[in-house]
Amino acid sequence: MRRDKIKSIEINYFLVPFSIILFVTGIITYMTVSVRVEEEYQELKNTTLEIAKSYSSSLYQANQSSEIITELLDEKIRLASQAIMLIEDKEDNQALQSISETFQIDQINLFSPAGEILYSTNEEQLGWKVYDDHPVNAFMTSGKTILIEEVRRDTEDGRLYKFGYAKNPDGSVVQLGILAENIQAILADFELSNLVNKIADRDDVQDVFFINNSYEIVSSNLNEMIGRNVEESELRTELAENRIEINRVQLSSGNYYRIAVPIFSENEKIGSLLLRWPTDKIVRAVTQIVLFGVGIFFIAILITGGILFYAYRKSKANIKIAYYDELTGLPNSKYLMDHLEDILGRTHKRKKAIFLLNFVRFDNFNMTYGYSYGNQILKKIVARIERNLEADEKIFRFDGDRFVIVFNDYQDQAALDARADQLLKLFEEPVLIGLEKQYLELQVAIVELARSHVSTDKLLQDATLAISHMKHHPTLKKIIFNDMMADNLKRQDQIVKALRKVISGKETAGFYLMFQPKLDLATNTIVGFEALARLKVAGLGNVPPDEFIAIAENELLIFDLGMTILQQACQFIQKLQQIGYANISVAVNISGHQLLREDFITKIKDCMCGHQDCKTLLEFEITESVLFDHYEQVNDILGEVKKMGIKTSLDDFGTGFSSYSRLEELQIENVKIDKLFIDKIIEVDEKHLILSDIISMSHKMGLQVIAEGVESEEQVVYLRKHHCDMIQGYHLSRPLFDDQALDFLRGFNKDKETN
Repeated sequence: MRRDKIKSIEINYFLVPFSIILFVTGIITYMTVSVRVEEEYQELKNTTLEIAKSYSSSLYQANQSSEIITELLDEKIRLASQAIMLIEDKEDNQALQSISETFQIDQINLFSPAGEILYSTNEEQLGWKVYDDHPVNAFMTSGKTILIEEVRRDTEDGRLYKFGYAKNPDGSVVQLGILAENIQAILADFELSNLVNKIADRDDVQDVFFINNSYEIVSSNLNEMIGRNVEESELRTELAENRIEINRVQLSSGNYYRIAVPIFSENEKIGSLLLRWPTDKIVRAVTQIVLFGVGIFFIAILITGGILFYAYRKSKANIKIAYYDELTGLPNSKYLMDHLEDILGRTHKRKKAIFLLNFVRFDNFNMTYGYSYGNQILKKIVARIERNLEADEKIFRFDGDRFVIVFNDYQDQAALDARADQLLKLFEEPVLIGLEKQYLELQVAIVELARSHVSTDKLLQDATLAISHMKHHPTLKKIIFNDMMADNLKRQDQIVKALRKVISGKETAGFYLMFQPKLDLATNTIVGFEALARLKVAGLGNVPPDEFIAIAENELLIFDLGMTILQQACQFIQKLQQIGYANISVAVNISGHQLLREDFITKIKDCMCGHQDCKTLLEFEITESVLFDHYEQVNDILGEVKKMGIKTSLDDFGTGFSSYSRLEELQIENVKIDKLFIDKIIEVDEKHLILSDIISMSHKMGLQVIAEGVESEEQVVYLRKHHCDMIQGYHLSRPLFDDQALDFLRGFNKDKETN
């Protein structure tokens, strides 16, 4: 079975769109965050590039100045060392101090050929001897006469110096040293350090280095780094590139973004500006971007989800209204139609069927106790059925007090019949509403799904037709639909259409009257005819009167049909009058539906306006059953009929509910004894017959007696003997067409005259 409507709409119309929106929103958020993060890194690049561009010219000049100063310092050390070599009284500590001040040298040491400091501006150095790995030893053992070193740390006090050496012919050596701080002070005059420090003063920059093409740190805000060579291969690779390089590095002091920017002057690379940025700021910015993106994502999802959830709840409510019965909570007829269409649209290996449950005369509860009371009973009905439903059964409220159960699997008709018995047994016990017990009469129509069921309408039509068929069989409680019922329905439809054409005057050939003569036993003359309606329908042939009269009553066509019969009866009377039979009456059957119409008398008077000569020759025949519930009303109407000169006969007398005490008050002239009593004349011993008593008592009340259904001479003899007034039946004549009736009348009278 197809899934529940509310569940299917949740999956099909809400979960999928929400997933798509979730996915798309996630992609958009991810792309937005990625773009913003990339923008942050790009901004970092741009800032670094701006710094480099801003200071590139100054850095170039500072670099050039630094190189010039370095060369001058080297020259100064060289000249100073040569000058000292020429001074005769240099072998005195005081003399060396004086020379140091004159040449602005921070440290002067005189080494003996054996490598011992004999004289120095720093008395603590006196007596120090050079060792094998020391730079002085390397110089003394070399063939060089002069050497200028790069800035390095002094092996004794650890301070940065730029050292120079000069060798005497005797092998002694003069060492001169200028402190790096003093070198920086000199270079400061040419702005390189100032520029580097200015960059380092920015809040977003941690450390700055200017590195020449030889990978030497020429300047830095970290003084201890000046003069060092870059040894890290990865960093050397970055510095060798002629583009901005950004890498994240982890040092003992923290995490940094290391950015190398090449510095060009006149299209020639003069070095690289290396900056270290703390990651904190970028991380915070990126974190904020990510958190913002995630926040926006969740807000969007919450809003979208809220909207979709509201739409879902709304749709669920609408679906419930559209597909579920508000009173019982059951799926309604709309749901049933969809469900059956789904079943009919697919092939099935299992047999399927439906039960239409109809509670007879349920409207009586609504009319007697009110609709609220009736609704309570419906709820009890549903609760009782649902408690006894099986797994492969589903119940729907079809309409009013009718329910449909759909079976998805059953073995055979016997199984369906047994299941119907179980449902009928459920309602053998009364339903308790408050303190009152109400007994319900259930009917079950069973329809098996067949190939002929090409639509839901046809399936439900068959079920309804089966229920309608049960109206004609009051003892039936369950019925299985068959094609004959459908054929009967088509037959009824054809008959109804034919009757409507008769009433409207469009069809006259198929509807006609036949006339059965009535004989006066006392005079042995034909005194009247009973008009009997006949109907012939194309494709059906002759339709029995009982069938089409019952259909006319059910379709509320009997009144108009009766007026048509009355018109044709009056026309026959006129024919009789035209051929000289002015005293022959014609009896017409009047149904209770006609008689109880408020405008019955008015319509009769209107009809008689064109047939004034017919009134005294007309006779209405009514059945006893009409008197049962409406005696007073019917008697008043018959009184009005009598005033018009029209006689009335009580048809089928003796089989109904009339009593002789009331019969005496009834505004009638004749009684027609039912054929049941006439048949007994030849079936029962005469002494046991009560027919003679009926005739006698009727005469005592001033009524004429007509015996209908007379078929034998024996019956005629009995009726003559007991003074019955008139007879009618096959013994005298079958019903005749109007021309035949006229011929019969002429022939009967001629025979009488001959006799």
